[in-house]
Amino acid sequence: GLFRRQVEARDVSAADILAAINARRLSAAPMAPKVTTDSALGLSAVWACIRLLAGVGSTLPLDVYRLGGERPVELTPPSLFVSPQPDTTMTTWLYQLWTSLLTSGNAYGLVSATRANGYPTTVELLDPTVVSWHDSGDGWDTKLDGRSVPRWPVGPLWHVPLFTMPGRPWGMSPIDTAKAAIAAGLSAESFGAGFFDAGGNPNAIIYAEQELSADQAKGIKQAFVSATAGSREPAVMGAGLRYERIQVSPDEAQFLDAQRFTVEQVARIYGVPPELIGGATSGQSVTYANREQRSADFLTYGLMPYLIPIEDGLSALLPRPQRVKFNTGGLLRSDLPTRYAAHATGIAAGFLTIDEARDLEDLPPLGEDEGPDPVHDLGEVDA
Repeated sequence: GLFRRQVEARDVSAADILAAINARRLSAAPMAPKVTTDSALGLSAVWACIRLLAGVGSTLPLDVYRLGGERPVELTPPSLFVSPQPDTTMTTWLYQLWTSLLTSGNAYGLVSATRANGYPTTVELLDPTVVSWHDSGDGWDTKLDGRSVPRWPVGPLWHVPLFTMPGRPWGMSPIDTAKAAIAAGLSAESFGAGFFDAGGNPNAIIYAEQELSADQAKGIKQAFVSATAGSREPAVMGAGLRYERIQVSPDEAQFLDAQRFTVEQVARIYGVPPELIGGATSGQSVTYANREQRSADFLTYGLMPYLIPIEDGLSALLPRPQRVKFNTGGLLRSDLPTRYAAHATGIAAGFLTIDEARDLEDLPPLGEDEGPDPVHDLGEVDA
């Protein structure tokens, strides 16, 4: 009969079959996913970068100084930098500020309460999507939910931009700007989920020495699945049938390479060393002489481009000549013996007192220092 006709013998490897299966899958793959803030946060590399930058930045101590004179005078932080909006701590408020900047490139706040001198005591952060910019011909106007609202200090809308371009007062969104790279990462994760959920490939192939119709192939497969389901007993194959187990690693599907490349791409977008978010540049190993050097590199090349614009924006909420500055000393904190040796050197040289050294270690003063202490104005100054 038809199915007993001798066919041309040829070698078909498991790799050939898998290549055909994957080609069919890829040809039917959906279009690249639409990239939004929410979908981008679903990409682990984006989430890790924002968690790292916002997490570190929001937990840095915030100091307030009055400039002028021989040296800046440290002030007690005003209530704005203790509880900037109702039911929100300063750490949470700063984390939301960083997240807004790292996703949309802009942070907006509405000044809802002020002191007698007109400077704010409450700034409520806004969803950046509710603010829009319009060219009025004489300048840029901002609208909040379609209603014109002047920007601080003329009006109540406070704005901090990042990633700005000439002629545009607003910042560019890293997610919108790099949506192609993020979409590629989302597609890789989606394909990977389907790949492993469906097994990625058939786990075995049954070869027949003769041509089979679709019904015959289906019958053999169902009989084999039925005979081996829930059983580890050996299968008995009829004449002309041969069973071959297939093992394919994710590397062979180039899935892990695609994910690794996505991590590197997203890390470059945010200026974060890949190893700090669980990745490393392919073929390279990163070593640090000590923790202090690693922290210094991260501060200089990762955090500093964000810290300065945020300090400028926060300082605009204070009367001049006051200014806000993040205290980055904790990031550069060395090991205990090194710190104590540095304190001893400073005290011996006369430019550091014992109480100042104790303050660096978060210890109470002894009150028995020799030499002059710097004057610290502990009163809140509004003007």
